[in-house]
Amino acid sequence: MTNDEFKIILEKLGIGNPHFFEFINGKVKRYPLKDFGWGCFPILNAKDEIVDIRILVPDFLDENCIKINVHEYTHAFELYNELGKVYVEDRDAREIRAKKKEEEYQRMRTKNQNKYF
Repeated sequence: MTNDEFKIILEKLGIGNPHFFEFINGKVKRYPLKDFGWGCFPILNAKDEIVDIRILVPDFLDENCIKINVHEYTHAFELYNELGKVYVEDRDAREIRAKKKEEEYQRMRTKNQNKYF
């Protein structure tokens, strides 16, 4: 899967917009590993306002890796929409929303006979 193909998936899931994709360019680190401490991290200023975002995700090695990417990009898009605001840690709610996007992706894949889009 290419980055452009993945971007189409994100758009179909309602994750991102042209400004987000431009902003996130260069802030994503991909690794050819399946098991690692994947995550999305807000970068805060001295006032605890979100000023930037970093994402660590696996390459698109298999279906699970794609779901991890969907999950972390969901977090990134939420943080992007909170840029300039004080970061409020609400891990449980954020994880629920990201998990729902993973499930939505899985339903989309099943509905489209396992095609990516």
